Amino acid sequence: MTYLLFSLFSITMGYTQNNNVFTVSYEKNIPNDKGINGAFVGVHKDALIIAGGTNFPDSPVWEGGNKKWYDTIYILEKQGESSVWYQPTAIKLPKPLANGVSISTPKGLLCIGGDNEEGVFKDVFLLQWNTSNKTISIQNLPAMPIPLSNMGGSIVGDMVYLVGGQQEKGGKSTSSFLSFNLTASLTRNLYTWKQLPNFPGKNRLQPVVVGQSNGHQDCLYVFSGLSYNPDTTSNYEMLSDVYEYDPHKVKWTKKNPIPNNNTPGIKGGYLAAAPAIKKGDSHILIFGGAGGEKQYLAERLAIANTLETLKNQSAINDSLNAEINRLENKSKDLLKASSFSNTIWAYHTITGTWTTEGSFKEDSQIVTNAVEWGKDIVIPGGEISPGVRTNKIKVLSLKPYEASFGLINYITLIVYLLLMVFMGWYFSRRNKSTNDYFLGGGRIPWWAAGLSIYATMLSAITYLSQPALAYAFDWQAYLGYFSILLIAPLVIAFYLPFFRKLKLTTAYEYLEKRFNITIRLFSSISFTLFQLVRMGIVVYLPALALSTVMGLDIYLAIVVMGILAILYTYMGGIEAVIWTDVIQVVVLILGLVAGLVFIGIEIGNVGYIFDTAITDGKLQMLDLRFSFTEVVTWSLFLGSFALNFASYTTDQAVIQRYMTTSNEKEARKSIWLNGIIAIPFGILIFMMGTFLYVYFKEHPEFLTVGMQNDSVFPLFITNHLPPGIAGLVIAGIFSASMSSLDSSMHSVSTVVTVDYYQRFYKSYTDMKGLKLARWTTLGVGIMGTVIACLMAAFPVTSIFFFFQEMIGLFGSAIAGIFLLGVFIKKAHWKGTLIGAISSIVTLIFMKYNTAINFYIYPLIAIPICVGIGYIFSLIIPVKHKAIDGLVYVKKHH
Repeated sequence: MTYLLFSLFSITMGYTQNNNVFTVSYEKNIPNDKGINGAFVGVHKDALIIAGGTNFPDSPVWEGGNKKWYDTIYILEKQGESSVWYQPTAIKLPKPLANGVSISTPKGLLCIGGDNEEGVFKDVFLLQWNTSNKTISIQNLPAMPIPLSNMGGSIVGDMVYLVGGQQEKGGKSTSSFLSFNLTASLTRNLYTWKQLPNFPGKNRLQPVVVGQSNGHQDCLYVFSGLSYNPDTTSNYEMLSDVYEYDPHKVKWTKKNPIPNNNTPGIKGGYLAAAPAIKKGDSHILIFGGAGGEKQYLAERLAIANTLETLKNQSAINDSLNAEINRLENKSKDLLKASSFSNTIWAYHTITGTWTTEGSFKEDSQIVTNAVEWGKDIVIPGGEISPGVRTNKIKVLSLKPYEASFGLINYITLIVYLLLMVFMGWYFSRRNKSTNDYFLGGGRIPWWAAGLSIYATMLSAITYLSQPALAYAFDWQAYLGYFSILLIAPLVIAFYLPFFRKLKLTTAYEYLEKRFNITIRLFSSISFTLFQLVRMGIVVYLPALALSTVMGLDIYLAIVVMGILAILYTYMGGIEAVIWTDVIQVVVLILGLVAGLVFIGIEIGNVGYIFDTAITDGKLQMLDLRFSFTEVVTWSLFLGSFALNFASYTTDQAVIQRYMTTSNEKEARKSIWLNGIIAIPFGILIFMMGTFLYVYFKEHPEFLTVGMQNDSVFPLFITNHLPPGIAGLVIAGIFSASMSSLDSSMHSVSTVVTVDYYQRFYKSYTDMKGLKLARWTTLGVGIMGTVIACLMAAFPVTSIFFFFQEMIGLFGSAIAGIFLLGVFIKKAHWKGTLIGAISSIVTLIFMKYNTAINFYIYPLIAIPICVGIGYIFSLIIPVKHKAIDGLVYVKKHH
């Protein structure tokens, strides 16, 4: 075991903020010697597609060369370690085209608009690669309502947005704003265009447009661009502004401008026509751009104005001709000497901050796309100086994150984890019966049971994701903590008396007494299946975050957590589980306090932290809009109440703790303690997120490019907390994962032993039950660990929301069953079963056919289960069984 622990933590690392976060290499050149820019570029079925584009094939632009447009389609496909070019000569673009927008989609490379020597076009089509016969096909889609070229575009969800551009060759830049949907909805047919109200900023060409989350919703970001008006003296204006568009609120917000990038003639940064791409949860990477210290556009425009004045003079003499000739040559020299910015920028959408993440040693490319191809980012072709194209394909590989956890932290972590195993061994000596193993022999103090209930519901997911939620968004989710306090008296008044009076080991024993074995098995099987999925999620997500910031192998982290949790749960039973929970809660609270104190000292002014948070809207708690699709106050609070109600009244892992105290009075105190501690603990969690927001806004260079938001707290812990304290808090997070795993293992073991073995096997004895419980714990723990490894191998997107949806699907039906059992005397097993199945079917339909947010799931599912269960109990005749003492009856005094 010690060897296994040291193998996990023996990796030596040194935390550095790389001067350049990418390594640069090159793919095979595009099969066009002169290179191309303005091509449609993207990926379909793992093939890189480059279509159309322009260049100057005969002579350079400063010598009067003519631009040529192409209709050629090139395909680059990876084959093992190499790659192969395909150029299907039979299929070409509908016409020579360049300077449109191209977006990679699962259905193909979406190509929109563009121009050639004849004009600007409305065309829209998909380029689709056939991997088997190595051919490309073109699917025409509805044309734009207006022709556009040199616009920017990106995708947000399933909606494509276009910004700016020109409607005619050489014409004025526009403020056009259009949308195009790639999936159908109840309010909009598939593939339809909408002309939206104009973009609020200055009209522009070649803006950089990228879709990325702002921490709460996916938004559209517009950077820079070039405003052009042929009818004014200064035809061009370089722009450095930034705008965010929130499609959910239908609202534009002007953000802080681009920092200066030494472009002559502009105070801010000029990034027009730059390749850009979103990375991770909240970064946008912008590669170079048309600005930089060698962008002489402003000087050339000044020379052009001077030349126009000189040429318009009535008397032209030799001296004037000489000056005109000198200025023309200077302008030509400036054009030839021009190049573009080599800086790699990272814009962080949550904090609105900019960092430089290195620079290119080679020429920077513009008027092309940056696209993800496998694990790398590729920038094919483009323009490297005015009029000069390239046929190179730049490949950018993100360097592995390098972190330093330090020897002291590793020692602290290893000692802590070994302590967990020791506690399992210590309590194993007290497990003489199944009552000891499942219920601790009633020896658990009320305060320890209360802390354990809280730890069971907390999980490492909550500890990592909720500070990240406050960091990325605001405090709205904190309201959900108050629902726990409201649930406490309901559990104490209506549920706890049944569980204690009937001396139940599992919650589902009650359902057989109240209904029959069918309902008991339906609920216990649903619970078991849910717990198996839950085990995978609550181990995988923290392991993902910790492996990212600590540089650990994720599979090794999962396996070590699994083995340790299995060991102490197998040996120590519920007592080991509860007492490790108590230590875990204390450590996690201390970790939050340590983090808050450190940031307060580092910033030097706690008042400034709160002032910044208030100014940026980070302390907002209420969103009084009425929406079924967005998470707003009413749905969040009521949904949290319903989700927690399901857990606190039906979840064996929670109910089992109600039964570990010596009597009902002690159990009541444990439930109240859990509800009360949630409020201040929630304040610490959300305040941590707010402090992290201000800290990283002040120090954006400490953020890792491409990181997930859920990694922000462990990133801070590992890199910025003092040695020893960081190790202890990370140990607490490991422990929280193991706590969730051990709770699931032990509760499933209890259900399998009591609801199946004890119920159906007449040869059952207490010692046989204890032996089976331990072996079941071992088996279930192994299954949970394997599921977590499978999730690491085949990641599920938005896994936290998937977790919440799972609670909504299964938890709501079981909560409805218990409500029918406890409160509705006429409810019988057939009606109840129909109600539960109707509830699950309804939720599955809602999940796959509506945009309703998951907090509303239980608000619909629980009433459906209760309502339909009651109605069918009245309709379908069933011989009633004796239910005295099994249904709540109001006491008369």
